[in-house]
Amino acid sequence: MVGAFYNGISGIRTHQFGIDSTSNNIANVNTVGYRANLPEFKSLFATSMDYVNANSPISNDYNYGSTIGSNAINANDGTYVSAEGDFNVAYSGKGWFVVGLNKTGAFDIKAPVYNGTQQNYFTRDGSFSLDGEGYLVNSSGYYMYGINLGKIAADGTMTGTNNPQADYEGLAGSNLQPLQIPKNLTYKPTLTTEVGLSINLNRTQNPKGIGMIQDETGAFSMDKFLTQDLNALMNAKGELLDPKNYKDINISLERGGVTTKYTFTYGGAENGFKTVGELMNLIKEQTGLNLGLKLDSEGNPSDCSLYLSNGGMQDVKVSINGKLADKLGLKSSNNNLESAFGGVIKNFANNTAYQNQDYVKYNGMIFQKNGDGIANGNPLDNPDGWTLVDSSGVSIYQEGEAKKYEKDTLIVSEGKVYRKLTDAGNVAEIVNPITGETIIASPGEDPANWEEVANAVLGEVGEYVEGSTYPQDSIVSYNGILYRKTNGAGNTNPLEDTMGWSILSVASISSTQLQVPTYETNTEIYSDSGEKFILKTQYILVEQADRSVTPEVLERWEVRSSIYDSAGKVMISENPVINEMTFNDDGSANVEVFEVPFNGGSISVNLAQSADGKTSSNFAYADSDVKSVSQDGTEEGTMKDIVIDDNGIIMVNFTNGKIEPIGRFGLAAFVNDQGLSKVGGNLFQMNARTINGETAVVSGPPLLAWAEDGLAGLKFGKVLDHMLETSNADTGTALTDLIIYQRGYQMSAKSITTADQLMQEAIQLKRN
Repeated sequence: MVGAFYNGISGIRTHQFGIDSTSNNIANVNTVGYRANLPEFKSLFATSMDYVNANSPISNDYNYGSTIGSNAINANDGTYVSAEGDFNVAYSGKGWFVVGLNKTGAFDIKAPVYNGTQQNYFTRDGSFSLDGEGYLVNSSGYYMYGINLGKIAADGTMTGTNNPQADYEGLAGSNLQPLQIPKNLTYKPTLTTEVGLSINLNRTQNPKGIGMIQDETGAFSMDKFLTQDLNALMNAKGELLDPKNYKDINISLERGGVTTKYTFTYGGAENGFKTVGELMNLIKEQTGLNLGLKLDSEGNPSDCSLYLSNGGMQDVKVSINGKLADKLGLKSSNNNLESAFGGVIKNFANNTAYQNQDYVKYNGMIFQKNGDGIANGNPLDNPDGWTLVDSSGVSIYQEGEAKKYEKDTLIVSEGKVYRKLTDAGNVAEIVNPITGETIIASPGEDPANWEEVANAVLGEVGEYVEGSTYPQDSIVSYNGILYRKTNGAGNTNPLEDTMGWSILSVASISSTQLQVPTYETNTEIYSDSGEKFILKTQYILVEQADRSVTPEVLERWEVRSSIYDSAGKVMISENPVINEMTFNDDGSANVEVFEVPFNGGSISVNLAQSADGKTSSNFAYADSDVKSVSQDGTEEGTMKDIVIDDNGIIMVNFTNGKIEPIGRFGLAAFVNDQGLSKVGGNLFQMNARTINGETAVVSGPPLLAWAEDGLAGLKFGKVLDHMLETSNADTGTALTDLIIYQRGYQMSAKSITTADQLMQEAIQLKRN
């Protein structure tokens, strides 16, 4: 009966503890981050009853009473609910937030302090906020310990690093400190020193007039235009001229009653050309015609068209065809091109007074007077008084017409002017000793019938020579355009002196308006004070690729970079920085990193790729576009809001568009969460105990909750922003357990009353 008393009393005490523990769980069912307890019981002690039957194969043990075995921590996650507040967070997974009492303290997860002075604790309560000093604290005023990247200065400003790799290396550390975030946190402006661009340049898009071909000062460059490959030019419709496929320009020139045909071929071995200048020179040398570009008083193309005009001394009739001529818009049929000298050349009259340098026309030839005087005989027979300046009006010798030439007829043969000495029908015949064929001797081989009177001369307007003095009415050619000197003699430039020179209005054939493929990028950059500027970069196609030659020719673009004001209107740079960009067969770009002067220093510009690794290309199937841009400067910004990602990293979003990590929530995990001890306020601490003579931390040492390389991501769970974890106590289970503990308590009490009644009965028996 004594055992029954003892067992009943221990049962009451044990179940009372179960009721107390369960009621505590129920009381904290709405406590944020609360970890429920799981009371467990055990027998108090046991004894062997060998005296019952020592030989029995059955154990005859007897237990005495019950006691508390443990009050374990429920390690399951609680329920997650939405919560307002910038720093309300929850953690899902294995681990604990780290908090502490000391705002100047630190906690190294890899080297924790276990002695009695420990002031660091662990909790699942993520209801953090900022205190008056801007420190992250919980509702009890404990400081949240986390990784502090140290970007925030004492004056409340933050300097961005633009170095994600360094940030993640810092976020992977183990030394935790309180985090302070000033309410008026501002982003300190930083000077742009590096710019990276990843672009695609499409050679078939964005045509602009050839005025885009400029020198280092930004003025149109005639020299560059003359060296421009026609394969890099477009017509007025924005179509590439494509002279590799549309090669030929055919010019038929009728002069002096004789028609001469010329063919000019892009890239050809004979009469071949590639650049605009080469085409101009060929046409000038072969035909005497001028192919030029009209410029205005400021040196810019008037309308971006080429003009084919007659630079010779006699009128000509021109027909032009060919595939490239069609592309250029130069196609023409029997177009009369008058000579610029038409108003100054007189028909020769014998016994007439002429002044020095007067021009006269005689039998298809042009002569210039040598000194003042009266003409005595024709100019051809008076070489001292006259100089032959043009014989293009003289007919070319035709062998088939040899017997028809009358006496005194003039012809041109093999670069010489000949005069017929005999009547029609008189020719010299030569027998070919090999074939026996009889042929008519050429004028040069037939002195009996022909007389050489002069060298053939193609008279033309002279090219303007810088600094030379020109008399009134002088005619010069400048950039293929004809000018007449007005307003007296002088040595001025026709392009610059619009009063002293005038463009001759002569008949001409104009081409299409020429354009060049371009593109333009505008990148925002910042001074050290945060003022915004624009780095404007223009791309002009100079040459298309040619893989058929050795070494192969790469597609080539001229790149012009300069600094403009924030509106992109006023150029701040003294002159553009000019570079070249080429592309390989696979579309990859070749361009050196170059410097653009800015803010007393310079910006390093990389057009081959941006900081994110994206590279530039020249794919014709994609639009010209900026694929990616990077630059390390920023304007000033103020804190707009705070974002906390799944890894507990605190990101500050600024009004200047920058998002910078400043630190992360401190999280530690343990091998044995049951080894942590509650200290109130939803806080837990580590315990060092001596067990079997050895002192150790019951929970095991804290473990770093994030990886130490890569992106420093959490290993055991994730952080939920604007969420809170409620109690993990299960109310249904708790109420059930409460009933069970109540029944156990009542039954233990009944065993005591039963034992008491039996004891009274026994005592009564003795008395009787």
